[in-house]
Amino acid sequence: MYKHLLLLITLLSSQTIISQNISQKLDSIVQLRKLANDENTEVRDKIKFANKAYELSKMIKVDTTILKSGRDLSYMYVINDDYENYQYYNHKNLKLATKLKDTLSLANINEHLAYYHYSNSQYDSSYYYYYQSIKLYNYLEKPSKQVDILYAMANMQETEKDYAGSEKNAVQALQLLEELPETNDNLITSRALNNLLAVISERLDRRQEAIEYYNKTLEISKKIDNSRYYYLNSLNNLAFTIEGQGELNKALEMYNEILSEKKLVEVDPDLYVIAIGNVARVKFMLDQKNTPEAKKMLFKVLHITDSLGDDLNKMGAYGFLADIYYKTNQKDSALYFSKKTYELATELNSNIEKLESLKLLGQLESGQKGIEYLNEHIKLSDSLLKNERKARDKFTRIEFETDQIIAERDQISKERLIFLLVAIGLFAAAILIYIIINQRAKNKQLRFNQMQQEANEEIYNLMLAQQDKIDEGRSHEKKRISKELHDGILGKLFGTRLSLDSLNMVATNEAVKTREKYLNGLKDIEEEIRKISHDLSNDFVSDSNFVDIISALIQTQSQAYNLEYTFDNDASINWEAIPNKTKIHVYRMLQETLQNIYKHAKANLVKISFKLKKDVILILIEDDGTGFNVSKARKGIGLKNIDSRIKEMGGIATVFSEIGKGTKFEISIPTV
Repeated sequence: MYKHLLLLITLLSSQTIISQNISQKLDSIVQLRKLANDENTEVRDKIKFANKAYELSKMIKVDTTILKSGRDLSYMYVINDDYENYQYYNHKNLKLATKLKDTLSLANINEHLAYYHYSNSQYDSSYYYYYQSIKLYNYLEKPSKQVDILYAMANMQETEKDYAGSEKNAVQALQLLEELPETNDNLITSRALNNLLAVISERLDRRQEAIEYYNKTLEISKKIDNSRYYYLNSLNNLAFTIEGQGELNKALEMYNEILSEKKLVEVDPDLYVIAIGNVARVKFMLDQKNTPEAKKMLFKVLHITDSLGDDLNKMGAYGFLADIYYKTNQKDSALYFSKKTYELATELNSNIEKLESLKLLGQLESGQKGIEYLNEHIKLSDSLLKNERKARDKFTRIEFETDQIIAERDQISKERLIFLLVAIGLFAAAILIYIIINQRAKNKQLRFNQMQQEANEEIYNLMLAQQDKIDEGRSHEKKRISKELHDGILGKLFGTRLSLDSLNMVATNEAVKTREKYLNGLKDIEEEIRKISHDLSNDFVSDSNFVDIISALIQTQSQAYNLEYTFDNDASINWEAIPNKTKIHVYRMLQETLQNIYKHAKANLVKISFKLKKDVILILIEDDGTGFNVSKARKGIGLKNIDSRIKEMGGIATVFSEIGKGTKFEISIPTV
């Protein structure tokens, strides 16, 4: 007892220590996360703290904690521009979130993986993860996140020249945005979406539609906090579209408005150099007399972009200068700046500028060199056209394949659900069938028990009826004896007594003879009384009731089964002292045995005997039937019932049988 108590205390103590250890680790994880997300913590330390929290989370083996720490760690890597680790941990997080069926985490992780692939210009992979993410955000009813992702998808599609797909997603994003509150962030997003739709319209030569969208961006920009930056960018885009329609003076007016903005060079140097280049280009287009001023402005752009390291706008300035020199017939300068444009366009993978520069180089270079440039132009143009077609199909295919995969998963889930329901149904049916069969078996057993009870009651009633007959016989015999004693023996005794009394005073020979006569009469009376006593000691109904019932059973069954029989009962057995329950069992056993002899033994003769040996009743049942192999015989219901009855009486049964030699069945039943 002491050892068991000590073991229990040890186990409880161990469990307490483990719980305390886990609790301490959880506290440490929470603290490390706070340090990692603290704005004052340096980026390197952020990664260190987040990584430590992740390792501790893996130690306690709680998946939800591991996932939260893993997401924090991946974020720390992206703000440190470590995109490879950012991707690595997001893929680990994706597996764990899938296992946990954490829909919100799955949506967020897919969004991060999409961003990673977008950063690496892997637009098909990026689109795939964005599409996965938006499906989940749609399921979670998070319209704000849907808007962000639809914009990212539309932006990517515009880059890949899938204008129809881009327009569709941008419009869908705007429709969702209209249902959201007009916050500053939502206004910025709305402006960006309208700007994207304007760009798409322009690419599709729907310039008037583009102008309408740009005007919307101007109106929205006015509502944004510190809106001047957004307004000027929208104004520049609108001016460029108007310029494309040939309204050069109006466009120039807008460009000059942008340049007149104070501190523009400090606040937005990128827009500043774009505006200078645009003014230079439009002035040259209005009048070639403005060529010196235009060149001066473009060289200023080159100087600023050099200082800023802005190769994109530098490339634009090179292209403008090449065009100006070509149109003013200064071919050497045009060739120089065309080559500069081509080099930067190749480096920046800017295909539109590369095409323009190749076209110009083909016109400027003579002979084989010019042909090579033109052939490269044709080759690049065909390649871009082919890629545009692929891109248009690519995003549609990704959506279709993703939807197909989701549909297949749903189908598999449905099939699994159907299988589960069918399995449950079959299991329930099996249980129901088992219950029905079991209930039927119980009902059958109940009916059998009821029949047994009725049979037992019938036997008991037979015994009571027999007892009534015995009691009636005894009563009748008592009356007969009483009458004989009263009318016969008592009268004789009374007469003899009176005669002897009268002879007591007489001593003659005659009196002696007469007395002797009366004495002989007394002897006769004595003999008569002895006879009556003998009749009483051999009561004709003594114990005859049960034996008579058994005898009647044997006779009836034997006649019914066409059997000859012998029945021997030991008169020393006191059946009156035997419990009724035992007598009922004996009756039923005999009934079952006779039935089995008839069914299986094909016997002609059956011998039955009851004997008493040392307080044990021996019942012997013997037939001259076919016999059987005792070791191989199977017990039927009848034999099982007989065995059950013998066990209830505390008795023993032995079977002797050989094939062709009949069967002997011995039963021993204790009387005490």
